[in-house]
Amino acid sequence: MHARVFRRFLVTAAAVSAVVLTLPSAAWAAGAITFAPAVNSPSGGSFPSWGPGPAPIGMVAADIDGDGIPDIVAADFQGSGPIVMKGKGDGTFAPGTRVGTPGIGFGAIAVADLNGDGKPDVIAQSWTQIAVFLNKGDGTFAPAKTYTTLEGAQQEVLVGDVNGDGKPDVLSLLPTGVQTWLNAGDGTLKAGPVTTFGGTPGAFTLGKFHTGSKLDMAINNDVSQQVEVFFGNGDGSFTHKGASTSGLITEDIRAADFDGDGIDDIITADSFSFSTTVLISDGNGGFKKTNRINLSGLGPTSIAVGDFNHDGKMDAAMSAVLNSKIVIFTGNGDGTLTKTGEYDVTTQPQTPVLADFNRDGKLDIAVAGDANAVSFLKNIS
Repeated sequence: MHARVFRRFLVTAAAVSAVVLTLPSAAWAAGAITFAPAVNSPSGGSFPSWGPGPAPIGMVAADIDGDGIPDIVAADFQGSGPIVMKGKGDGTFAPGTRVGTPGIGFGAIAVADLNGDGKPDVIAQSWTQIAVFLNKGDGTFAPAKTYTTLEGAQQEVLVGDVNGDGKPDVLSLLPTGVQTWLNAGDGTLKAGPVTTFGGTPGAFTLGKFHTGSKLDMAINNDVSQQVEVFFGNGDGSFTHKGASTSGLITEDIRAADFDGDGIDDIITADSFSFSTTVLISDGNGGFKKTNRINLSGLGPTSIAVGDFNHDGKMDAAMSAVLNSKIVIFTGNGDGTLTKTGEYDVTTQPQTPVLADFNRDGKLDIAVAGDANAVSFLKNIS
């Protein structure tokens, strides 16, 4: 079964993204990673259609209204546009309001300051459009500027400066690759290079897979069941370098340095093999080792990475839709991870979002599900 079909069959929840907000320094020692039981916030009765769509990243955390508290922007795949749930500073959130109403089918979400005014703007992808919502600074947004595109096996939009001009650009999935959208600096986008390969992309991530200042990219190929690495050329285009097998029907991939060598590795959420895979980069575009955690979760859909216990090693949180849990992995610093916990959350959870939602200096987790609720897991490590 195709990844997109699997996702729509299993899940009617709000998809979630993992944008990690900057944490203040904290003077406590690293230890075991532990979270308090989930506390739920309703999305609001005006959003009965809230659902994820075919997207590994459909919710993000950002301070939308400038009050210093992380808010949530989430997809509403079956509704008329994304929603904002404003954070209260204690891990709970106000009921959602619309970012805008560009139409149904927007399942992928990203945030970035596209016009340089210091306010996070919202980017969303649907079946046929990229929509950009410029932030007015008071928690509301200007009407969407839309761009015609086609989604791939899933929808996904990521943000990064891929041409080195200091402005965040946008990248989105296509049926056969990834489209680069170059940012003019005023919040408008121009279609740039297209990266294609022999297969269908299910998810992708940006990172540094070799030494140098240019941003690289890794794409999961749903046909070959491999993660393929592309080096950035510095103009928004990418060149294929290497590949390695991941798990069966990988729904999400993320880049992070799991072995401390300064080069990003890849972690995957493998939905059909119920596994989590870490691919260790060789610095040349390939992978020198595969570390797999078998039976890591029931129905993995999305994964997020961050340092939960301040030990300098990358950890991970993964959503498991079949038993409605968030699975925690503790990084060992050598490229391996150990499954160290599972936490009940709202039913059929999607992508975990990492941020310091209660402002205590620790990375917490928020995740949405099909019950019109967002679960907050307080980090008590």
